[in-house]
Amino acid sequence: MTTTTDSASQYTFDNATPEAARQVRLLAEILDGHSIDVLARAGVAAGWRCLDLGAGAGSISTWLADRVGPDGRVLALDTDPRHIGQHERLELRAVDVTEADFGTDEYDLIHARLLLMHLPQRREILRRMVRALRPGGLLVLSDWDCTQTESMLVRSSPEATEAFSAFQAALLTLGAANGASATWAGEAPLAMLDAGLVDVESEVHNRLWTGGEAGCLLHASNSRQLEAVLLKFGVTAKQLTVLREAMEDPETFAWSYPMVTTVGRRVDS
Repeated sequence: MTTTTDSASQYTFDNATPEAARQVRLLAEILDGHSIDVLARAGVAAGWRCLDLGAGAGSISTWLADRVGPDGRVLALDTDPRHIGQHERLELRAVDVTEADFGTDEYDLIHARLLLMHLPQRREILRRMVRALRPGGLLVLSDWDCTQTESMLVRSSPEATEAFSAFQAALLTLGAANGASATWAGEAPLAMLDAGLVDVESEVHNRLWTGGEAGCLLHASNSRQLEAVLLKFGVTAKQLTVLREAMEDPETFAWSYPMVTTVGRRVDS
């Protein structure tokens, strides 16, 4: 999940940091089950041409490459694809999606997870995605709804609850400063309809995690990757320590951010 805010390529999360490999692995562990279920129900099949944008660890790109068989192809784009493994039917390109030309009538499926919420150009990129779909092709967008962070932590100490709230507030402020939208996930269905897609459907995925599990460890990982800037946004070093300890503590229970996945189809012609 490499996120860029503009053509100058300022980043919220950077795949080149030492913590990034852990972060993208945790994201895959948290989200792949849901993403694969949606894609399987969407009917991804042998021979399909697929585009995976902001591919992160490449786990979904690899799943797609297995699914499309020897006659299909998958192209994965990420600003820094260093965490994506090789596959004979998977082509990797280091590309800034805010500037990339996706082509016209190219793909049976375009998938983007935790990408558009971070990009201020999200609606223009969405239009380019739609143009790149073949007639009848599917667009699958997944983003977190970050509007309810105050209700994510279900059980923890008062000190950890305060630290978690401070961390989430700083993270959202940082994201907004970089062009991210906490509300985009809920706006995506109408945006896809406005872009000309049909049969648009959305679902929300979430689960409760225990300290030490991926859904909690992701917060600790994010806090390490962004520590320097989070301190500038008002989180204290002690709060970051308390947060990380709580995310390892099996007595902690926390919801993920709700994942909103929306599927739309380009009209047949």
